[in-house]
Amino acid sequence: MSRHLFLFAFIIWSFLANGFCADAPASAPSAPLRVAVIDRPPFSMKGKNGEWTGVCVELWERIASSLGLTFEYQETDLDQVFGLLADGKADLAISAIGVSAEREREVDFTQSFLSFPAAAAVNRHSGSAHFTQFLTEMAQHGVTSVILVMLGTLMLFSFLLWLVERGVHSSHFGGKPIHGFGSALWFAAVTMTTVGYGDKTPQTAVGRFLAFLWMFFGILLVSAFTGAFASSLTVSRLHSDVNRISDLSRFRTGVLEGSLGHSALSAVGISVDSFPTPEAGMSALAMGQIGAFVTNEATLRYLNHFKYDDRFQIVPLSTTKTSFAMAARPNLPVLRDINIALIADTTRVDWENDVQRWLGPPAQSN
Repeated sequence: MSRHLFLFAFIIWSFLANGFCADAPASAPSAPLRVAVIDRPPFSMKGKNGEWTGVCVELWERIASSLGLTFEYQETDLDQVFGLLADGKADLAISAIGVSAEREREVDFTQSFLSFPAAAAVNRHSGSAHFTQFLTEMAQHGVTSVILVMLGTLMLFSFLLWLVERGVHSSHFGGKPIHGFGSALWFAAVTMTTVGYGDKTPQTAVGRFLAFLWMFFGILLVSAFTGAFASSLTVSRLHSDVNRISDLSRFRTGVLEGSLGHSALSAVGISVDSFPTPEAGMSALAMGQIGAFVTNEATLRYLNHFKYDDRFQIVPLSTTKTSFAMAARPNLPVLRDINIALIADTTRVDWENDVQRWLGPPAQSN
């Protein structure tokens, strides 16, 4: 009888033990997870005391707490993180990690928890900024050079006409040198602009021949000035509008080194300046070294609002969009549990408020 009771008790104990184990995560690791983290505001940021904060860090720590997972952070950078995961030297990576087919070949991803278009930070154009930009475009399109040539040839022709005509008719180009040269300058100006008042006219054959040459040369100069001026005005207006990636060909554009945006711009033939961090790119934009800086909208919104007091305009580029997720080493046992917890966390009502708190106000297109 006692043997049967003992056997019955053992069966009951086994059943209860298996039931308790089933309630725990099926593949909870025995050692702390090695979590690679990249300093990329506002996704993950390292404080002065070495603590990590950011929208991704908060999300991960809530997930780890709900699953009872222990972990340790390993700081790295974007160029190395996928190699660490592929080689099994890190278990998980959190930060501004965009999902792509190329990266999926190397590592696994959780469900996406944020999705943003690429965006460009450009200077806001005040009236003075528009005027300065217009002057810059005039210089780049040769308007200044044309004006200098016009003034130089105008002075030269006026001087030659005065030398030829000064002794012929005192009321036209004669009299005191300052009066005669001034009259020749007036004649050259009204002739070049095709006004032709007729109050001053050359009397000698040489003077008239010079005037004949000047009429044709003046037309060419005015045409060159008009074309250069119209070109600079058109480009200046175009530069105020950025709506898609192809519009960035008009700017000297900066981009985050090794990012998906770098690949996208290069694919459409736009040459870029690479920067190691978003902060370095925005600093170059602030100093006028580049005309636009491209990375994901979330990062630009954060830096523009919290670091530059909304100095720049953030323009979403609707032709591209990046989904952000946590990356994991292949075959990570707890990945399914992490996914379930992630979906539960990012579908709650307060998730959007959490994101807005870290990113700042939404970007506005032109």
